[in-house]
Amino acid sequence: MKIRFDMNAKTAMVYGGAAFLLVIIGFRSIIATLDPDHIGVMTYLSIGGLVLEFCLLILYAQSIYSLGPEEGGESHASPVSVGNMDGKEISELTAAVIKVAEMGEGLSNLASGKLRDEVRKEVNEILSKAIKK
Repeated sequence: MKIRFDMNAKTAMVYGGAAFLLVIIGFRSIIATLDPDHIGVMTYLSIGGLVLEFCLLILYAQSIYSLGPEEGGESHASPVSVGNMDGKEISELTAAVIKVAEMGEGLSNLASGKLRDEVRKEVNEILSKAIKK
């Protein structure tokens, strides 16, 4: 079995390590506080909780690992060339570029104060029409 080193595999390894660390520290704490004369309900609940959490962490780690390198974390999309596009894709790209240019022009108008002048002009026209009536 080859070990992968993509982002999903690394995350899965971290969760797997956390699961084992949880079990080691949890059982160490239980053993340190265990009264040999009396094992109570809380001891059984603690052991059950540790086992359950260990199983859930391992299941989660396995799920992340099985996503594979393509489905998350790292993307290795091949670059798109305009030469490989058909007519429809080129027209959509052109329309998007024109829209971005128009948005940039609107932002530059806003920054330069032209928008304020246009708003003032529109308000003057509306008020003058209202006064004439």
